[in-house]
Amino acid sequence: MTSARKPRHGISMRIVGRVALLLVCLYAGIAATYSVRFLNGIARDAQTAREEQIPLILSQNRNALKVERAASLIRSVYLAHDRKIERQIQLQLQTLCQSFTLDENQTLIDGARDIAASVKLIVSTREAARRLRDPDGTEVTAEKGEQIKAADAASADAYQHAIRTADRLSETLATDALVLADNMASTIGSAAREVKLGWTLILTLPVLFFMMTLWVVSRHVVAPIGAAVARLESISGGHPEGEGPRTPIFHELATITGAVEAYGALSSDLTRTNALLKILSDRDGLTGLANRRSLQGLLDSTFQAAKSGGPEIGVMMIDLDHFKAINDTYGHHAGDACLVSVATALQRFEESDGVHIGRYGGEEFVALVSGCDERSLGDIAERICRDIMRLEVHSEDGRRISLTASIGVSRMANRSLDGVNQLVSEADTALYQAKRNGRNRVVFAESAVTVDMPKRNRQA
Repeated sequence: MTSARKPRHGISMRIVGRVALLLVCLYAGIAATYSVRFLNGIARDAQTAREEQIPLILSQNRNALKVERAASLIRSVYLAHDRKIERQIQLQLQTLCQSFTLDENQTLIDGARDIAASVKLIVSTREAARRLRDPDGTEVTAEKGEQIKAADAASADAYQHAIRTADRLSETLATDALVLADNMASTIGSAAREVKLGWTLILTLPVLFFMMTLWVVSRHVVAPIGAAVARLESISGGHPEGEGPRTPIFHELATITGAVEAYGALSSDLTRTNALLKILSDRDGLTGLANRRSLQGLLDSTFQAAKSGGPEIGVMMIDLDHFKAINDTYGHHAGDACLVSVATALQRFEESDGVHIGRYGGEEFVALVSGCDERSLGDIAERICRDIMRLEVHSEDGRRISLTASIGVSRMANRSLDGVNQLVSEADTALYQAKRNGRNRVVFAESAVTVDMPKRNRQA
């Protein structure tokens, strides 16, 4: 009985074993087929991203920095008012614009040519205006005066056109880079989701005989895919920094992990680049203070907050005295050094008194103060004047440059104003009153109160 059962039991087990082995082999073959197809597709997508999309995004970033540099040169040539400097900047800009022809972006090439033509027009109109002015200092005729005004207007129009073209190119490059990065992220995310779904279906089958294979798959396939997906989700959530997943032992998964890490590094670079571009667009290139555009936004938002019940605000218009004479006497490099030193002194008031300060244009600065009464405003303005008087700025030949400033102050003072520009205008009017009163002093707009500074170190 026993000897008769053993063969039947053994055969039955062999049949079951063979069937199980056949099912396992079939399962393994199907799983391998789908896995290879998934991984090969991911490898191709990763290779495409590395060889095509990533270089394109890096090229867009380089071109964006070039356009920002071109915009800076446009502003420099427009503000130069010096024949030699204008020519030097024009040559630099022409060289920079010529470099765009190496790209196959016709919009970028056309924009660069348009900028170069506008700058050429600025320089030529400036030169025409110089020739119209009488070098002997005699009075310019009315006809020549009109021609000079026309030339200056043409120069201003060319400058505005060049700046608009540069802004348009910057927006185009930023949009193109964003589209490329989004396409690459979508491709990698789609591949990761496909792999995750495929392996989820495969691993749900209850194959007890295949426990070791499941362990291998779980450790060396599922875990790396999950880590790659988590990394993609972290990057998509705005956290590109962080420790990357362990390198898988399979070549295809290692390619995915490498592509994800490359995407994370690229996303981090894009984040830093965008932050840098934002800083550059919000800060004055010479002094590092807020530029006029960002300062105007702060003025508007603070004014609206004050109208809605927030702390009242005061505006100071700060202007360096006799700055043109400093440029004429010591040179523009010394003038720039004076502006940088004054900006450094003003930044200390941002840190100690919570004053928001920006460069309004030329040698003019604007200070925005919240929650201060007239006496506190006057105290801050007087300290600003004193700190500027104490500055130690020297020319290239070692001569000390004496600096003073005139300040016009305006306050809301519970008034119903149309906008913050009214406060700025009042401060500007008070500033000119300070100039007429002898400079190096503080004048309040609403009360016409003048605060004289000590005569020590005061310029004439």
